[in-house]
Amino acid sequence: MKEDLGNPSSTPLGAAKLPEAAARTTQGILHDAPDNQPDPQEPPRVGVWFIVVYMLTYYGFNLTMLTPTLFSVAYKVQLIDPGARDASLGIILGLGGLVGLVAGPVFGVLSDATRLKWGRRRPWLAGGAIFAAVGGVIIALAPVVPVALAGFAVLQLGISAMSAGFNPVLAERVPSYQRGRVGALGGASASLAGISAYLLGSQLTGSIVMLFLLPVAVFALALVLFFVTVKDSPAPKEARAQSIRTIFASFVFNPAKYPDFAWVWLGKALLQFGFTFFSTYQLYFMLSRLGYTADEAAGLIAIVGGLSVFATMSFAILSGFLSDKLRRRKPFIYTASALIAAGLVTAAIAPNFIVFAIGGTMLAAGTGAFTSVDLAMATQLLPEKDKAGKYMAIYYLSSSIPGTLAPLAAPFILAIGAGSNYPLLFLFGAVLALGAMLTTWRIKSVR
Repeated sequence: MKEDLGNPSSTPLGAAKLPEAAARTTQGILHDAPDNQPDPQEPPRVGVWFIVVYMLTYYGFNLTMLTPTLFSVAYKVQLIDPGARDASLGIILGLGGLVGLVAGPVFGVLSDATRLKWGRRRPWLAGGAIFAAVGGVIIALAPVVPVALAGFAVLQLGISAMSAGFNPVLAERVPSYQRGRVGALGGASASLAGISAYLLGSQLTGSIVMLFLLPVAVFALALVLFFVTVKDSPAPKEARAQSIRTIFASFVFNPAKYPDFAWVWLGKALLQFGFTFFSTYQLYFMLSRLGYTADEAAGLIAIVGGLSVFATMSFAILSGFLSDKLRRRKPFIYTASALIAAGLVTAAIAPNFIVFAIGGTMLAAGTGAFTSVDLAMATQLLPEKDKAGKYMAIYYLSSSIPGTLAPLAAPFILAIGAGSNYPLLFLFGAVLALGAMLTTWRIKSVR
């Protein structure tokens, strides 16, 4: 089955109106269109081949995005600046992340107006992969922290371009009654990519260039399949690129006017802060608190990753499918938030690797459950259905903003007490994760 973005009868990525049924609710009950009575406003039901290609591409994208932030940059900093690693890692991930934070919205809007013959999405996907590869090589060969920072900034430009070409897929190509399922599978593939980042790290510490390049190569291979399967076409003639000022002004929305979407955004941001604290500094926790070397820690984190694969995928798929079947989202978000908080607390007080592994597995299970259901819920609550690209970009800022600010804030928390206070950092993240339960409770139009 090939998806033809040039077919006027289909819903092109980022161009046509998002189906209104994507966010429609009645008394808080989600509409689940029967197979024999399709909603004419919905995109057509997607098949197995579309889902497989979506999962593979999403996996490659997340592997490229997560490997540097979860392991490879921390490992590189440990090699070139071990004495000031906490602050140096925060500076690289925080300041470099600001580049992606600014570029993401700009690229998202520009991709909607791209009128190249090759298509509107393909140039951003391919160009992003090239920039990501270049940035990875710069980091791998960097002799000092400032050079690594420059490389991470280039990498972030690439990831932002890739996001602009891929992020609107679920909101505009998948009917609302399949979004929980497809979102669950996508969330599982994203979680698997995170686990794979640690597995790669444990195997490639002796080849630093390959550690940074292999994730991009995986995405490039998946991208070939995506290009063959999903055709693309130029943006409509009436589409116009906006000025930088207009672009950022267009991303401002009134939370009072769209409170449910605002609460979804805030809840994800709170959880992302907690997860980022853990994912950024877990390697250093094992070095400092549990006494392992960097290579030993990489292998043990890979073991935690192996344990987490089953938990992540099981909870992601189960939560997504059950949330569709039961027509409920919020109970699954509550459960996921509690699991994430409990995992962070367990890791914070871990006296040995076994307890740390239990905490990491609980965190992975909660993350899997949250990712699939929250994404499906967000697509149902998009404020303006004909501006899906804009609002999905705003939604993803709930990940990128904490991903940028958390590393910058972490060194200040770590400095409390005797310094390198990783348990306090994880406990602070647990409190934020519990805050997501409150934001979800405030949502009115979804049960």
